[in-house]
Amino acid sequence: MKKVDKDELMNEVLGKKRPYSSVYTDSMDMLKSTEDELNRIIAENEKKLQEMTERSSYSEDKINSLKAEIEKDFNVKIDLPETVVVGKDSKEVFEAIEKEMNEICIGQEKAVDDITVAFRRPFVTGSDPKKIRNSILLMGSNGSGRHLLVETMADLLKKHGLTVSSEVIGIDMSRYQSSSQEALFLQDLYAALQGKNPVIIFENFTQASPVYNRMLADLVINGQCILNKRYVFANNQLQEATQKLTKEAIDHLDGNNKTLVFITEGKASSVMDVFGKSFVETIVDQIKTVPYDEGSLKILVDKMLDDLSLKCKTQLEIEVDVAQSFKDYLLTCYEPNDGIDSISPIINKVYDNLVELALRQDDLNSLVLIHEGDDVVAKEAERSFPLSIKNDSEAERAEIQKELDAIVGLDKVKDYLLSLEKQVKVNQLRRQKGLKTYDVSKHMIFTGNPGTGKTTIARIISRLMKASGILRQGQLVEVTRANLVGKYVGHTAPLTMDVIESALGGVLFIDEAYSLYRGRDDSFGLEAIDTLVKGMEDHRDDLIVILAGYDKEMQEFLTANTGLKSRFANIIHFEDYTGEELMLIACSIAKGKDYKIAEEAKQPLQNYFTLMQARKDVTSGNGRMARNLVEDAILRQSARLLNNPEDEIDVLKLEDFDLSNMTEMK
Repeated sequence: MKKVDKDELMNEVLGKKRPYSSVYTDSMDMLKSTEDELNRIIAENEKKLQEMTERSSYSEDKINSLKAEIEKDFNVKIDLPETVVVGKDSKEVFEAIEKEMNEICIGQEKAVDDITVAFRRPFVTGSDPKKIRNSILLMGSNGSGRHLLVETMADLLKKHGLTVSSEVIGIDMSRYQSSSQEALFLQDLYAALQGKNPVIIFENFTQASPVYNRMLADLVINGQCILNKRYVFANNQLQEATQKLTKEAIDHLDGNNKTLVFITEGKASSVMDVFGKSFVETIVDQIKTVPYDEGSLKILVDKMLDDLSLKCKTQLEIEVDVAQSFKDYLLTCYEPNDGIDSISPIINKVYDNLVELALRQDDLNSLVLIHEGDDVVAKEAERSFPLSIKNDSEAERAEIQKELDAIVGLDKVKDYLLSLEKQVKVNQLRRQKGLKTYDVSKHMIFTGNPGTGKTTIARIISRLMKASGILRQGQLVEVTRANLVGKYVGHTAPLTMDVIESALGGVLFIDEAYSLYRGRDDSFGLEAIDTLVKGMEDHRDDLIVILAGYDKEMQEFLTANTGLKSRFANIIHFEDYTGEELMLIACSIAKGKDYKIAEEAKQPLQNYFTLMQARKDVTSGNGRMARNLVEDAILRQSARLLNNPEDEIDVLKLEDFDLSNMTEMK
């Protein structure tokens, strides 16, 4: 490369002010800075041209033209590598890529062939560098290798010199469910379109706000999307322009030669429901992965076990062989709807067990993994080490049943929960066998007075559904109106979405839910309800919502949104406790605190509770009344023991309970 005479070049630029091509106008304006800045700009332009050369979507004439402009304007000779492939010359390279793809993406030969054609297409037809390079619809079940196909292709394109980067950026559209999240969505989309990554993956778009899906549809159909506001890029982020006429204003987003991949479990018809007919018709390359056949599955399992052995040798310094019995067991665990995801967790659990074993046994050199009974055994010479692969949820489920049985009363509520669990599990079995399933609504409304066990049952439901495999996480998120409704316009929807996202995989419990609706003039409350209804629909397989409150108020609440009542088909009423039940609850509370209630105190306490409940007063407290009475008795017992230290320290006598208002009630 010829050395640049900076003085001569600066004089030429600042003196003659010769016209420059529009491609480099901004760069030449910046030459008015320092000599170091000049060299930086020259280097940047050289780099850009090299990148253009490596991207075969630029024609050879265009590249040579740009090269000539740089040499003319900067008096710099550029030596560039020849373009790797242009047009039909790409055939040989993509044949090699397809061969390598099939070695990695086992059992998906048709999908591999289709995705190879999809990524080669722009090399044959050409593409506008400002618009998208190509758009691909990739369908198939979870665990069928959809992401692996895209990521492997990106790696091989870089390996063969067809792209300057192998990075694949994924955008989870479920993060953008409210129109108030526009700034966040545009920032993420702009960054993905401006980066060096050649591929962008979009998924979970059925859960996104239609506003953002329309933008993506415009990108696919028109190659760019028009923005409804002007923005500027400042401080490394996209910001709304404060001035109407700004030279650097951004009023649209270009495709920038990116390949857009839309991944879904659904069919093309369900994608059409989201994006429209024109979107689906524009996408020529519609690819579908298939469940693994027996031969492919065996190869995949062997590969996963080879990876396990290598990992054990590298990380644990243990030679691990796998007996055929363990391989056969893994093959029986395969579920077509879950794909390889039905097997990989078992292998991961075995590895975790081996790590624990290596930490406690310093003299291990080699092991053989054998499947025996319900577990895997690691054998070494005379020693055997059981590696449990049992699902911990079985023990958890048994523990939950004990807790349910120990709860006083609520027999109808408990029977309903168990029937719901059975319904959902049968649906899961039908889905695994490829049979049609019926929609079982898991959302619930708990009605009844305070202290009737609503929160306790909600906590058990979250754990029960996790142990039964119905929910992923099983956490309980308890909120009220204050956690869902914002303080200013545009605050409520994101706030409610944050709460919903924190509860995904578990149960969202909204106490005093009726407070969300304070009439038609309560726009903030209505926005929270609308956002909640949409979130329930979008995450219907990964979220259970339970609303709790008084009977009358909850009936009125259901009129706030037309979709509420249909989504809460399960309305469960919690009856007030009887005096006898409250007596049993008081004994249970005392036992949990290592106390016991004296026999002579039980009947008077039961009479007291019966009188209290006969008032039908919502302020009686039910279970809370029993708890408060016991806790007060413990304090009064402490004072009694100071005067009578010989008394039993763990016994609550009748005199410890404050039943002074019993006479008034009579």
